[in-house]
Amino acid sequence: MNTLRLVLANLRKAAVAEERQGYTNTGALGGFSVFLNGILPRLEQLVPGRNLTLMRQIALRYAHMSPLKRREAFPALLAEIDGLTEEAGEQRPAGEERSVSGEERLTAEKRSVSGEEQPAAAGGPGVCGRPSALSPGGHGKGAGISGFPEKVKDSSLQFLKGVGPERMKQLQGLGLETARDLLLYFPRRYEDRRLRSFEELRDGETASVYGTVVYGQVSPGRIKVIKLGIEQGRHVIQAVWFNRTYVLRQYPVGTRVVVTGKIQCQRHLCEILAADIESADGEGSARDEIVPVYSETARLSSKTLRGIVRQVVDRTEGLFPEFLGAGAGEKWMERAQAYREIHFPRSAESLALARTRLVWEEVLFLQLAVALLRRGPADAASPALNRDTGMVAGLLAGLPFGLTKAQERVIGEILRDMAGTKGMARLVQGDVGSGKTVVAMAALLRAVESGYQGAMMAPTEILAEQHYQSLEKSLTPLGVKIALLLGSQSRSLRDETLRRLALGQVQVVVGTHALIQESVSFRRLGLAVTDEQHRFGVRQRSLLRGKGESPHVLVLTATPIPRTLALTLYGDLQLSVIDEMPAGRKPVLTRRLSERGRPSLEKFMEEQMSRGRQIYVVCPLVQGSEMSDLVSAEERAEALQRRFPQQRIALLHGRMKGGEKEAVMHEFQRGGIHILVATTVVEVGVNVPNASVMVIEGAERFGLAQLHQLRGRVGRGSEQSYCILMSEAKSSRRLEVLCRTQDGFKIAEEDLRLRGPGELMGTRQHGLPELRLTDLSRDGLLVEQAHLFAQKVLAEPDRYQAVLEAVSGLYDSGKTGIH
Repeated sequence: MNTLRLVLANLRKAAVAEERQGYTNTGALGGFSVFLNGILPRLEQLVPGRNLTLMRQIALRYAHMSPLKRREAFPALLAEIDGLTEEAGEQRPAGEERSVSGEERLTAEKRSVSGEEQPAAAGGPGVCGRPSALSPGGHGKGAGISGFPEKVKDSSLQFLKGVGPERMKQLQGLGLETARDLLLYFPRRYEDRRLRSFEELRDGETASVYGTVVYGQVSPGRIKVIKLGIEQGRHVIQAVWFNRTYVLRQYPVGTRVVVTGKIQCQRHLCEILAADIESADGEGSARDEIVPVYSETARLSSKTLRGIVRQVVDRTEGLFPEFLGAGAGEKWMERAQAYREIHFPRSAESLALARTRLVWEEVLFLQLAVALLRRGPADAASPALNRDTGMVAGLLAGLPFGLTKAQERVIGEILRDMAGTKGMARLVQGDVGSGKTVVAMAALLRAVESGYQGAMMAPTEILAEQHYQSLEKSLTPLGVKIALLLGSQSRSLRDETLRRLALGQVQVVVGTHALIQESVSFRRLGLAVTDEQHRFGVRQRSLLRGKGESPHVLVLTATPIPRTLALTLYGDLQLSVIDEMPAGRKPVLTRRLSERGRPSLEKFMEEQMSRGRQIYVVCPLVQGSEMSDLVSAEERAEALQRRFPQQRIALLHGRMKGGEKEAVMHEFQRGGIHILVATTVVEVGVNVPNASVMVIEGAERFGLAQLHQLRGRVGRGSEQSYCILMSEAKSSRRLEVLCRTQDGFKIAEEDLRLRGPGELMGTRQHGLPELRLTDLSRDGLLVEQAHLFAQKVLAEPDRYQAVLEAVSGLYDSGKTGIH
């Protein structure tokens, strides 16, 4: 009988799971109907004299039944199971009821079915491409509350009241699957719903009023206008809805309600355009509250989300345990309380304290997460690259121009770092055209002088090819052997380069992502340089660093980074700034034109080409689209060819093969192409001193920092250069800023204010916590405080082990990167 009891126990567990999941045929792996049909033959063997016809009929029909029909059939099925259980002498487990609700559902997410784990409904915890939390993944630690066990599971939202399969799909559309996901879905704003008397209402404001429904009416016609008369004392105000006829049924005459909406007054008569209504218990009910408003979808309202969040908000103790001990340096609101208050604040003061704690925490976590990925150079001894054979001096002496004082200072800082055994981790920040390539050359030469190899990784093949040409021209005369490694190279050329690199016959290699592939090995890599670093993931840079025995790391960027963002993403790197432009460079004159000014523009382009100058024309799209009225690169190239039939016009975009792009760029650099029509593939690093005009079509569609980068493609020679912004936008703060200043740092700060940190420089995180609450343009003080605390944690990891454990639970370090 032990076998029969085991079979019946598994069958009952599957049935209970099916009931909990709303009769959706998901109570067992492969489907409840499949499980039931599979277990029946075994039951017939174990109880041969028993009539199982009813159970067999349910099993055969179950897959084709609607959830409602299944629900009607389920009592009979459970009665059959109970009868068999009693005959086997087995009592039903205490507390296991057919109807489950509330907190009982939350602890029953994964029950064993036939010896296997039941899959979490509608997927499991976590959403692909979305970070799961600001706190450790898995299970939180700490004492439970409201009867929850000490280790609170991050339960699926499927088992909450009011969350069925369809609602679960809607939540998944917002990336919400678990209680942790939901608690990290912060409100986008708050409404002050403290109750107001009718006499206090003002036209145009949003307010909450309390009263009793005294009448309801609906207008005839296609658009239904629903009005409820709300009485407060001796005054009545009308609440108005459109096409929401259910309001009349849900709130009949006599119902006490609280209505929130926008006040509209005409001739001393006021109406409230209702956004929300709820029943009230009485005038003494606790309605004076600050209400969270969440980002919503057409089928998932903020009110619905608010109700679901309220069901899990008491689980913050288990999901977000405190990691700060005594002496943390600041008196922050307790962590679990901060997560409760950010959703349902008791007052404006408590909301401010909660936000302060969580902003500080998410910036701290992001800083530590990035720092932990870069710990290699600081933790392991690096080779001391301190041998000076005169190569660096020879390079600088042979330059056709003199270095700026800023370049000399930065080269000195880099060479001092490389001379020590503590790995260099330095970020060189310099505006477009400030001369970062020469700085990188000096660092690479010092590595070669010291008997080591150097590697330089660029984000695009065009930029890698250009760096290779520059290095070959400057370093080959000094006896340095240089190679280029690209993904588009032929197999034979690539294999030969890899062989020479592994033998040490190549001293400096330039390449793209191809440099970090497993097949690439170095004999003695001493310096890794990455250019335009924000286009690489942290993980990608770590892989390049891992090609050697803790090589020194030099990171270059032409995108000025606001201090708050630099502290957040690069706070562990030493910072060098090239804040001086080479002598003789003229500022690029920047003007904005509409389509009406195109004839004047074309005449100007003709004049420039007659002087032997070349022109860039950058478009937001490669091809035209019916869904967009933006001009495409292909269309603009055809139009320009018709306008300038005697000039050579070429296309360049990311869909072209590597060889084609390389040929076009080479011809443009040689002067064989007069107008290069391109997409933003030319944004980074392309250097053609003879190009003096940059025309940007649909300029309002580009980010401010991106426009500044594009403008930096001209103005590289001694001639006056121009940037023309074509835009039909009536007003654009971004374009006004670009026309007003050439200072990349001012532009970056303005870009941060306009766009926010999520988009600036493409810093979208993968596997790292997002900046969900932080506004880097106004939370500078908290960023500074987080940076100082992060340095303490990194300096004394044993003292702050709980903090590091919290961070390590956030992400898979093998997959994390910032793009």
